[in-house]
Amino acid sequence: MTAVADEGTNTFEYFGSSSAGSFTRQIKAAIDARLGVSAATPAQPTPTLSGNGPQDAILDGASYTLPARRVADRLMSTYWLYVDPLYPFLNRKVWERSYRALFEGTPLHTDERIFVTMLNVIFALSTQLLEATHSEYRENSSNAYFINARDLLRLDPWEPGSLELVQCLLLMGQYSQSTNNPHKTWMVVGNAIRIAQGLGLHLPETSANVADADERETLRRVWYGCVLMDRTVCMTHGRPAMVSENIPSAVPMPVWSQPGSGSTSATASNKSSQTYFAFFVKSVELYEIIHQANLKLYSGSDSRSARKEGPQASHREADDEDLGIVMQIDSSLSRWKCSLPDHLKPDTTELPDSATVQRQAVILRIRFLHARILLLRPIMARFCLDHAPYHHVYDSLKTRVTQQCALFCVETAKRMISTLVQYQQNDGTVGLLPAWWYRVYYVYSAATILIAAKLRPDVFPAPDIARSWEQAMSILETHERFGQSAKRCAAALHILSTKILQDTQTCENPRNGAGLAGSGERPATLVDSGTAFSGQVDENTFFGRSDLAGISFDINDFTWLNDMHAWELLNQA
Repeated sequence: MTAVADEGTNTFEYFGSSSAGSFTRQIKAAIDARLGVSAATPAQPTPTLSGNGPQDAILDGASYTLPARRVADRLMSTYWLYVDPLYPFLNRKVWERSYRALFEGTPLHTDERIFVTMLNVIFALSTQLLEATHSEYRENSSNAYFINARDLLRLDPWEPGSLELVQCLLLMGQYSQSTNNPHKTWMVVGNAIRIAQGLGLHLPETSANVADADERETLRRVWYGCVLMDRTVCMTHGRPAMVSENIPSAVPMPVWSQPGSGSTSATASNKSSQTYFAFFVKSVELYEIIHQANLKLYSGSDSRSARKEGPQASHREADDEDLGIVMQIDSSLSRWKCSLPDHLKPDTTELPDSATVQRQAVILRIRFLHARILLLRPIMARFCLDHAPYHHVYDSLKTRVTQQCALFCVETAKRMISTLVQYQQNDGTVGLLPAWWYRVYYVYSAATILIAAKLRPDVFPAPDIARSWEQAMSILETHERFGQSAKRCAAALHILSTKILQDTQTCENPRNGAGLAGSGERPATLVDSGTAFSGQVDENTFFGRSDLAGISFDINDFTWLNDMHAWELLNQA
């Protein structure tokens, strides 16, 4: 989802800082070599939004072909079960009325071409969520549905947009996250935002002037869907956000209840419907906090780069400033957590009766943990770097706070992994967890923290984190049936772990090769604990020194930890 072009590829695409891109390309090349992917082999063609079909307004018969009603109903049920509770971009009552009319052959009171396009995108997305299906069949089927949608859409940048078109593009953005083409996600979400702004959805009066409650709330959910997807793509691509900081809050948040749910019934089903959209609203709030962390801690602005490359005193001032930023944003996270309704609190001991609400609570817990990892990760990197042999660290309040942040970061990563293990299903269903491509991404994010902890065995003894590492590797092994992404994730993690072990051994024995910058020594415990950290896996048997000869990154350059291009490593683009 966050592609960085291979070396030699003629592209002008921007994916964050150049140093991060260089690191990602090196790791990607090593993964390809280990997994037998030829760099000279052209990537499989992936559908674009331009399409190749006729440009007239008449529906193409081939693209209009729909699956049998039984298959369509099953895929729609999957969508309502797994996607809509998290991303409620559609007005279900209006949608189901049009859905029935389409299969009954009666007139639709909407743009039929856009509706059928959305239907095919939903089929494509739902097919990706059928985890019991063989990966090749699932990929081929979902891609076929998406090609149908692409050929029907025929997006014309010169024509005015519509609410239905924005909904369609948001769904396409959701589907694109499951593919190996991150550029498609970036462009689709960008188009959705621009069309939404063209319709005035970012203005409070646009929805406020709508009398019908269903329609008014749909407008607001669609706008905040654009904001949520913008923040997500910004986080994963390392690119600037399209929606500025001050614009989102101008539009009132959607209400928590489903229209018509009422407030008098005490049944469990009605209680869940009264808070159906609470998850979505709290997710938007959480991703705004994440966006603040991205802006203030991961920004690629010239001013931030300059201060980090400036004099030592300036660097220390930047470090102090970042600690203050982390404290402020962590306070925002804590306030956000306290504001959650009881049924969504991450540490609640009693799960709700509704499976949908249970899943919302679990996923919100995972998103919260990931947000905290992103927040603490730069401090974790600094903590490990300060232990380098050429760094002289004195005991102070700052060093102790930094160490506590690092401890908290590792503990959060372990909780992330244990949560994924706790709710992992082996029955071919999604269960209470997010979609499989998100699970792989979350595991990778948490596991890189464990690798960083390997650099400080004086604080993080290897046996303490070995169990979490083994759990992470076990999760990836079970996800290999979904395609290449889990294999590539495991390969990337083994490369990082092996490279760190090899470089620290070189540093420990400088006569065997060029040492790290500063040519000092690290504690012997770092090397001694290397094998224990990996459980039953000997890193050097997975990737030998010859496999890593082309990787030149310095373990003291924590681009590999703070890199915002993880999904490029997980996908073969």
